Amino acid sequence: MKYNKLLSTLQNLIGFRPKQTDLCEILQVKKAAMSARAARDSDFSESEIALIEKHYGIELLTDCVELDYIKINPSCGQGTVVPDDAEVTPVKIGTELIRELWKIPHPSDLKLFKASGDSMENIIEDGNILLVDTSRRDFNNGGIFVLTINNDWFVKRLRLRITGELDIISDNQKYPIETLKPDGDVEISIVGRVIKNLSRGL
Repeated sequence: MKYNKLLSTLQNLIGFRPKQTDLCEILQVKKAAMSARAARDSDFSESEIALIEKHYGIELLTDCVELDYIKINPSCGQGTVVPDDAEVTPVKIGTELIRELWKIPHPSDLKLFKASGDSMENIIEDGNILLVDTSRRDFNNGGIFVLTINNDWFVKRLRLRITGELDIISDNQKYPIETLKPDGDVEISIVGRVIKNLSRGL
């Protein structure tokens, strides 16, 4: 939601238009940064909107969907072992944002994961929050995916060779490419395609 739309919506909901200093205090940002945002009519992130909603006791995003934030932390490196059922926390994101900005027709297919490790730097850093479309599992044309290999969780770039072999690629060049043969004794399951690194903005 852009700056001017946010303020006009707040005025309708709470009866007054908050000052820049009010927003600075709520979001813990400096006045110069908020002034620059106002001048550019910049977007507020979902987490910032959540803080504003909490402060004023309102809901700004009436048309929204709750995505499952799955506390598995798939690894960019050696794999993440998940011994028990993973904790799932709902996260609210506006459906207008999902459909218009990301061009995703079915928001219910989206999940959130937190990456761990450094093998996908500089595209994905340790601790980044990834938006994953679980309906997109076809890796014939490449891309970055959340997947399991023998029940260990990974975030990796995939490339299918014409021979049927599958390259498991780390963007960090200090990690070598691993190639799996089609007749190998390895169980691979594609969870979904990474479509956005939310830690790098919307």
